[in-house]
Amino acid sequence: MTRRVGLAMLGAALGLLPLRLAGAPEDPGKTVVGEVTVTVYYATDGDAAAAGPKATAVGKVQEKRLRNEEKLRFKQYRLLGEDTQPLFRSYENWAQPLKPSEEVLVKFEARSRPTKQATHLDLELWLSRKKILKTDVLLEGDHPLLVLGPEWRGGRLIIAVSLAAEKIPR
Repeated sequence: MTRRVGLAMLGAALGLLPLRLAGAPEDPGKTVVGEVTVTVYYATDGDAAAAGPKATAVGKVQEKRLRNEEKLRFKQYRLLGEDTQPLFRSYENWAQPLKPSEEVLVKFEARSRPTKQATHLDLELWLSRKKILKTDVLLEGDHPLLVLGPEWRGGRLIIAVSLAAEKIPR
């Protein structure tokens, strides 16, 4: 085979490649079956201003929820960040609630198809690029998983993981 014929055949094959990819079936594992929201709060018995100028006040309903948990009772709470990411049918995903910082990362993957009531997730919490928690969890409707995080600026971080309420399948 001559060099020209070989190059022509290669060019023809490469020309057909986009057609094959365009007609390829979608990966069912990438189907979005819900959304997960990760929220980071700062809790303190001291001065809440230590959280910094970007921290905002927490709503009354969320404050009451946090105070209902004995180990999460503090005098003041501030919202530091929030991230909502899609929940894929068969793939892991990451939430990064303190963008652009990677100090707090949550990795999650569906263990079952979510329903309006609940879903099972494999969940990992990473702080400062170190995995500190790995668990499987059942997230139910409007009941977030609350994790008491490390000490930070004279208070503590609280990480909440929940299903995004408006995106839970029916």
